Amino acid sequence: MKPDLECAPCLLKWVYERAGVLTDGEKRFQLIRSVMETLSQEFHSEANLGLITNRIIEAIDEFIFQSAPYYDDFKLKNNQFAKELLPSAKIFIDKGRTEQEKFVRACCLASASNVAPIGGPSESFKFQEAINLFTGKNRFPIIMGDVFEAVKNAKHILYITDNAGEIGFDSLLISRLKKMGLRITLLVKEDPFFEDATAEDASFFDLDRLVDNLLSVKALFVPGHTPSSLTDSFNESDLVISKGTGNYEALQGELNGKPSIFMLKVKCKPIAIKIGAEIGTFVVKTYT
Repeated sequence: MKPDLECAPCLLKWVYERAGVLTDGEKRFQLIRSVMETLSQEFHSEANLGLITNRIIEAIDEFIFQSAPYYDDFKLKNNQFAKELLPSAKIFIDKGRTEQEKFVRACCLASASNVAPIGGPSESFKFQEAINLFTGKNRFPIIMGDVFEAVKNAKHILYITDNAGEIGFDSLLISRLKKMGLRITLLVKEDPFFEDATAEDASFFDLDRLVDNLLSVKALFVPGHTPSSLTDSFNESDLVISKGTGNYEALQGELNGKPSIFMLKVKCKPIAIKIGAEIGTFVVKTYT
């Protein structure tokens, strides 16, 4: 996705509040300078937002490691709370009258679990939107396109995760995909990476045993800018399922026509315009 002008201050806020969570004093000035220097070099109208983010991540590597202890407990709490909710979430999915309805419900639940704020999180996720969905208090996320048809036409899916805790709701959707006989390559982040899901979080929900292949990437996955093993998995896949804002920014317009499903909360004006939905709504959008 190409950047809008307001993406620069948003990126600065996103990185600074997360990477600086355990940093004080002069070090915070150093963090800000590093982010701004990278933005001044990389931010232009034809850039990919995911690549800009990755360049910033490379520039502040030491701060990411310094902030890691904060997220250890934070992610564990997210995972534990999500795991408590999964039995009720599964009942919600199983209320679908057909396999197609059950699949769409699983997609909606995966979308509604995308609750991480643009700013740095100050407390563990409550997944209230997901709870409201399976307790009948919220309307379903907006479905754009025939998601079930997209999956029926696929054989190998590259599933790109977003956050810890949230990945638990992904596990219910992935379980349905496996029952449909699909091959799944699951992509998580290398540890440490803020609140994003890593191999440890995938293992917490037994996804390492459920999927066919588990791969990790240091920052955001952008086709053509990753190690060969990941490039091969992308090329072999015939459908990409992507969670969250950051992955949408990295992948939108970069898939070279490969069918895709994006599941996320619309958190800013540029993405609202791109997707065609209001800020604050949850969407499941298919590109074919």
